This record gives sequence, C-alpha cells and structure tokens, in this order.
Amino acid sequence: MFHFHSTFKMTKFFTLSILLILFSIGCTPSKKLKIVEISNLPIDSVLLKIDEVKNEVHWTRLCSQYLADLGSKTEKDADFKPMLDYLLNRSKRENSYLGLDAYYRFKSYQMITHGKIDTAMAFAYQALSFVNKHDSIEPMHAYHLLGMAFFYKNQQSDSTQYYWSKGYKEAELKKDYPMIMHFSLNLGTYYYNKGNTHNARSLFMRAKEIGIKTNQENPILINNILNTLLDEHQYEEADKFWKANEAKLTGDRNLYKGQLFLINRANLLRLLNRFEEANHKLNELPKDSVKPTLLLPYTRIFVINQIHKNDYAFTKDSFWKSQLLNNAPYFCGSFLRYSNNIKYENIDFYTQKLIEIASDNEQLKLTSFAQKADISKYLGNYFALSNPKKALEFYKKSSQYNDSALTDELKTQQKVIDELNYLSQTYDEIKKKEEIIQKNKHTQKYLIGALILITLVLILSVLVALNYIKIKNIEKIKLQNEQDALIREQELNNRIVEYSKSIIDRNAKLRSEIMGTVDAAPSSMKNQLNQVLKDFQIAGINPIENPNIAKQLIRAKDDWNEQFPGFEELNKTQQRVFVLTMENYRPKEIANVLGVSTQYVRNVKSRLKTKLNLKEDWGN
Repeated sequence: MFHFHSTFKMTKFFTLSILLILFSIGCTPSKKLKIVEISNLPIDSVLLKIDEVKNEVHWTRLCSQYLADLGSKTEKDADFKPMLDYLLNRSKRENSYLGLDAYYRFKSYQMITHGKIDTAMAFAYQALSFVNKHDSIEPMHAYHLLGMAFFYKNQQSDSTQYYWSKGYKEAELKKDYPMIMHFSLNLGTYYYNKGNTHNARSLFMRAKEIGIKTNQENPILINNILNTLLDEHQYEEADKFWKANEAKLTGDRNLYKGQLFLINRANLLRLLNRFEEANHKLNELPKDSVKPTLLLPYTRIFVINQIHKNDYAFTKDSFWKSQLLNNAPYFCGSFLRYSNNIKYENIDFYTQKLIEIASDNEQLKLTSFAQKADISKYLGNYFALSNPKKALEFYKKSSQYNDSALTDELKTQQKVIDELNYLSQTYDEIKKKEEIIQKNKHTQKYLIGALILITLVLILSVLVALNYIKIKNIEKIKLQNEQDALIREQELNNRIVEYSKSIIDRNAKLRSEIMGTVDAAPSSMKNQLNQVLKDFQIAGINPIENPNIAKQLIRAKDDWNEQFPGFEELNKTQQRVFVLTMENYRPKEIANVLGVSTQYVRNVKSRLKTKLNLKEDWGN
C-alpha cells in the first residue's frame, strides 16, 4: 500500500502546503503592513489596506499570502474571487509582471484542483513567460505547476519528468529547501509509477534529509521509502529500515495512518516468513476497529497467515467468513499462490461461493477478465483429482477468458494505430511550420543587419530607430510563436512515445498467466491443455485492460441509469470509475486505466456512494 505526500492526495494538507510554497515569492515582508494584521479582516478592509502599500514586491506578496491563507480555510472559488480580481486589475493597471505571475500561478493551481488540466497548463505557461521580467519571479514555481498538470493528465508523462527535473535543479542550485522537498517527493512518485523504485527511493531519501534539516519529517514519506524496498524484494533491508524508523512508523491505532503502518509491518513480517510475529502485530489491531479501506489487506494478511499454519479455526468466525464470501474474487489470486497449503475441505464455503459465481452470469459479469481466469484456475485445481473432466473444463475457461481479453485488446489496437497515424500527420505539419519559421528567422537576421547598416549611415535617424524597434517587436512575437511550436512538438513527441510504449509494454503477462495455468495442471492433462492452447491460437501479445475499456463498458449497456438513477448526471470520470468498480477493478487498477491517482479514485468512489445512494461497503 503506497501512499504519497503531495501528488496523490488533494487534501487540506496538500492545498495548504502547495499554496504556501507556490505563492511564497522570496522577498522580505512589508514593514508597514504584515499578513497577520489583515488575515482576519473582512475582504473590503483587506483590499483597502493593501491598496495603501505602494512597493510592488510588498503588495504582491501580501496578496499571495492572503490567498495562501484563504486556501487553507476554503475551496470555494467565490471566496477567492475578490482578491484575484484585485490582483489582476492592479497588476494590469501598474504593469506589474510580479503580480501577473502570482495571479496566473494561482489560477493554474485552481484549474488543477478542478480537473481542468489543459486550462491549468495554459495559465502555467503564461506565468512562465514572466520569468525574466522581474528579479523576484522564480521559474521553479511554474515548472512545479506544469509538472503537476502533466502528471494528473498522465502519471507517466515524459513532460512531467522534464518540468519537475528542471524545477528540482533550480531548487538545488538556489538551496530552496521547501521546493527541494516538493520536487523530490513529486519526482520520486513519478519514478515509482514508472517502476524505477531505485530512483524513487533516492529522491524520497533526499526529501527525508531535507525534512530532518527543516524539522518537517513526515511518516508517510518514510512508509513510501519502506515500500520501495519491499517492491525490490529487499526484505531484510526493509526490516532494518523499519527498526531504524520504528518510532515514526508507530502511530495511533485509532487513526488511518497508524493502522496503515501496522498492517504494512505485519505484511513485511509475513514476507520474511515470520508468521507468528505477523499474527502478533495484527492482534494489536482489533478487527472491528479497522478502517473500511484497510479491511481487505488486513483480512488477506490474516487469512494467508492462518492458511500457512494450516490453522483453519478462522473459518468458524463469522467476520472472516463474511469477508471471504463478500470479496471472493479478490482473495482468489492470493489463494492460488498458496495452493500447496490450502485444505479445500476447510474452506468449502469459499469454494462453493466461487462455484456459484462461475455458474451465475450476472455475478460473473461483475468480475474482471483476470479474476474470471483466477476463479477458473482455482476451480480447475479443486476438481483436478476428484473430477478431471470438470477440471479440464475450468482450465479451458481460464484460457478462454484470457483469450477474450486478447480479442478486446486486438479490437482497440487499431484505434491506437489510427491515433498514432493522426499524431504522425500532425507532427509532420508542425515540422513544416517550423521549417517556415526557421526560414523567416534567417530572413529576419538579414533584415536586422540591413537596419543596423542603415542606422549607421543615417546616424541613428529617428525614423530608422522607430522602424528598428518595430522589427524587434515582430521578431519577439515570431520567436515566441517558434517557442510555442517547439513546446507543442515536444508534447507531441511525448505522446507518440507513450502510445508506442503502451502497445509494446502489453506483451508478456498473458503468456505468463497461460503457461502458469498449464504448469499448475496435473501432468496427465498437460498434453490436452497444450492442444487447447493451439485450438485458441493464442499469440504472445499481452492483453491488459486499456483506457478505452471503461467507454466500452458504458456503451455495452444502455440501462445504467435505470438500474442506478442519477448515473447520467455523473461526469465522464465518475461514470468510468463506477463501471470499472462494478467490474471489480481495484482502485490502483482503475488509476492505471484512467491515468489518475489512486487516491483520486478513492475520493470519486466516496462521492459516488452519496450520489447514487450506494451501500457503505460498495466497491470495498
């Protein structure tokens, strides 16, 4: 269970920390007026007092600090509007680039929190254009916003790495410790999502170092470092790291963080084959006090520990039995990994539940292809000795479900290819426009040279001077257009690389799962299974649910609103999270499919329960 400090959770803490950093301009506060003197005044009084401050650095800083303080109290746009209007109007009236920079950065952040990513990017680029127009404007703040925008659009975007890396270097160069911490956390999150846990851990350790230096250590960050070690199977190192930071990773058992740390500790002990210690650690947390979002991992660790010990007394406990029955497909994959220890007669109620799901189209429809394959494989193993014919049928079904996933993947690959072709055409058009810009640039150089010569001949004639200034302005506009074109080209290249990777990275998992099914089958059936594989002509292409699967699920069923009144009033993201949850996708899987954060998915699911009058345990 991996949790992030600032990039995955749009919480009050995140809002406050981002605002305080993004709008901290880095200058000395006003000697005449301080933020503490106006923070609790009515907005009309605040604006009157700020209007009396004439120093540009001082009044823009006061506006920024006021917005940051307000952001820790409210998220309503209407509450920010008076100060934002004042900031924009005064900046335009006084031609203050410092004020405009603060305004566009705040607007960019607002758009990110509202999910309007393209608009957020436009505001952030606008802020970036003011960087060289005032000594107090730092580019790293705009880099931070652009990285965030690209991250929320696609958590593996190369543009995210580009902007956050630039910001990180700027922050290190200027020894801006708060920004170093933020960029370290953000880049660490980016690399973790890309599977580069080594780089992620290095950056998290840098953030931890800054936290110690500034007395701002965060236990969630330490938990993240621990999980990078677990992902690399460095269990002994993880254990040493835990012991070194045990005080920080021991929280109040009544709070979410305290329970999360305890469950993660129990999981680490299980991975170290220290099952008794793992059970002892879990016993510190009464099952009826576990937070709802932590119940599944808590149950999984406990049940696997008991199966490892061949202790099936838990099956007589209605709580554990209910958990297994209500989330049967979720546990199936874990049980398969511990199949050598399973005594089927002791968990017959669970097996019967899987048989019920497998024979009920309505229930089976609510499971993903991967879960269908797991259920079929589990039942194949279950019937392997008692009913080989029936076992073979389930093994065949497991192959069929994987084959169905492959069929869906093949249907969508053409759409991906079409979009790649479209991107390629767009790229060619941009290249042609860039060539024209380059030719114009050479022409401009000759014109400038001619103007300089004329200026010398006419001894700085007033007329020539005015024409020269005019040409220089034209050149700036064209150069800006050229920069914009290069930025669009870079973003386009990133998208082409990402779409290419999305096709290449989908190879391997399917073949591995199918061969696992064959390997798990009794040797007497392997020849039959190999023949089944040939019959289905399974290639080595890896089918994994793609971003279009949510759209296909919505289109495949036209009575969503009849079954769940209010469905049509949901936005696209909420509809997609809903149907994927109904397909038994877990939050992390949904996040990977839709290209959003895991916490964002959880927040959406929480709102869905209210909007659609769903049960409290829906989607758990």
